[in-house]
Amino acid sequence: MTVSAEELFDAIGQQYEDVYAENPGLEEVIQLALAELKPKSQVLDVGCGTGKPVASDIARAGHNVYGIDVSQKMVDIAREQVHGQFEKADMLAFEPTTRFSAIFAIFSLFQLSHVDTYSMMFKFSDWLQKSGILVLGTIPSTSLIKDRSLYDSTGQIVRHAELPFMGQRQLTTLYSMDGWRTLLQKAGFDIKVERFFSFTAKQPFKDEIQKHYFIIAKKTVDHALMGPYPLPTSYRGPHPLCEGSWAPFAERLVRDEFDAVLDLLKNNANALDVGSGYGKLPMAVAQRGGKAYSIESNAERNSLQVQKEQNVEIRVGSAENIPFPDGNFDAVVAMWVMHYVDDLEASLQEMARVADINNPNARLIVVQGAPDNQVVNLLNDVCVPLSRENTRDHQGYLLYTAAKVFSERGFGQIETFRVNAFCAFPEKDMMERCTKAAEVLVGLWFKEDPNYAKMTEALIPHLELHFRDREHAIGNEAVILMARPFLSS
Repeated sequence: MTVSAEELFDAIGQQYEDVYAENPGLEEVIQLALAELKPKSQVLDVGCGTGKPVASDIARAGHNVYGIDVSQKMVDIAREQVHGQFEKADMLAFEPTTRFSAIFAIFSLFQLSHVDTYSMMFKFSDWLQKSGILVLGTIPSTSLIKDRSLYDSTGQIVRHAELPFMGQRQLTTLYSMDGWRTLLQKAGFDIKVERFFSFTAKQPFKDEIQKHYFIIAKKTVDHALMGPYPLPTSYRGPHPLCEGSWAPFAERLVRDEFDAVLDLLKNNANALDVGSGYGKLPMAVAQRGGKAYSIESNAERNSLQVQKEQNVEIRVGSAENIPFPDGNFDAVVAMWVMHYVDDLEASLQEMARVADINNPNARLIVVQGAPDNQVVNLLNDVCVPLSRENTRDHQGYLLYTAAKVFSERGFGQIETFRVNAFCAFPEKDMMERCTKAAEVLVGLWFKEDPNYAKMTEALIPHLELHFRDREHAIGNEAVILMARPFLSS
């Protein structure tokens, strides 16, 4: 039987340091990383354990160390023996209040699922300052798993491997060295150092001989949340928008980005929602006293807005041709719209045109998928190769283009925020859940594709694997991009 990371490390406590702290290879890599840092840098230690040797070495070098660990017992020990700040926190839910010069994650990612490991690479990149460094310690799959049939279709990942660790059995996710290189490139990193060392644990675990793989990688991008990298060179063109396919997806959404956008508009009095769907956002703005406007090309959705709220001015229009004069609004918002437009740059230019650049509180807001959006990644990996067009979706390219166009139009203060959302599938029976999820996801963009049936069939085994890690949800993680004029504070 396997145990959770929290249960495991609460149980072993100080014994972990006794067995693993003396690691010459790790010490060498720590010193290489510390040599890259400016004095008194802010450094995060993810899965800090007892604080030794990583956090201890960082603190002794004069840097400000902040450690997180899922085990309260480990945190308590670290607080006693290392000068720094330590917090019990799950890395998946952690939200730092500052950006770091370096992040260390030494042997702390094994128990994450593949989708969570992928997500953490982008979070690490987002938490780092530009040119910040990420230091990883892991064990490559190739030193533990020789049976190639246990790898996924990429040949780089082994999921749900049950391995021994300090007398316990642990479910782990393992990557080959090429797998780690791919992950880091997608998250905007350039690998600077790779080191390999053989390590033998101390008694009573001397049988655990491990091949350690250390990486020091530098962040090379401005906005991690515009990944995965490298970016495509052009817009793929619009996805088809079918009301009958959107509704089954929308009714299962549990989303946080709506409230987050509404909060960003709290000081705006004159807002336009571009492609507003059923008008939820403009109605919410109007209900709290602001003046709200909506443009929507779908006549059915427009009629529903009219029935729901008389304080919203609704016009038929498109993102490429917004029917309002220049500088008319102090906020212009487009939520999940840009992958449906015919002309991406023209749509973004129109948003900037109708915003009042002379208003210091003006803002342009675009919401699209995060690089770890599980819905998009499943559709890209499974359905796109079977589709008529065979062109991958890239939500980050939409955000990248928005930042470029808005900056050219004077809205050059660019911020990005990651927001959680997911699509719920509460069905108890696994096959029923997978079948329904396949129908909903494939129908979102590929309902009219001649290979629709093949796609739904092909997606089911991937969903079975997904639901082993996240039982009743598929992530629809979002990124909010906000652009303000250079003159604003």
